[in-house]
Amino acid sequence: MIKKYVFVYVPGTWDLFHVGHLRLLKKASGVAHNLIVGIDTDKAVKRDKGEFPIIPYKERAELLKACQYVKKVTWNNHTVPSVGRLRKLGAEAVILADCWRNKYLTGKEEARREGIKIVYFPYTKSTSTTKIKEKIRTGVEK
Repeated sequence: MIKKYVFVYVPGTWDLFHVGHLRLLKKASGVAHNLIVGIDTDKAVKRDKGEFPIIPYKERAELLKACQYVKKVTWNNHTVPSVGRLRKLGAEAVILADCWRNKYLTGKEEARREGIKIVYFPYTKSTSTTKIKEKIRTGVEK
């Protein structure tokens, strides 16, 4: 059984909210009394992914605030926040999709070194924002 934390931080872009996002939040709620969701700002998404998200930040925040699993929503900078910010939010752990396990993500190793647990949950391979965007652009599902 995985430890149940009081506060857990779950960062993401959360663009074109889909079942993979929902499954991650639902599973994360099983290890946390309170989920804090970090939403990547529009500028951070443009900087790191080369294009702005389809859904603007304020609308993504509104969607996530309405999700029954989410206690609090805050901005994110397409990173794992600094240890100081995580501690200010009360986060004891950060939950990431396992597609980030062997990838560099600013702040991830610093948080781990400072005692904030990094927990990985399975990525929903059947869907992603990238796949949805590609299907919209080409009409072909990959």
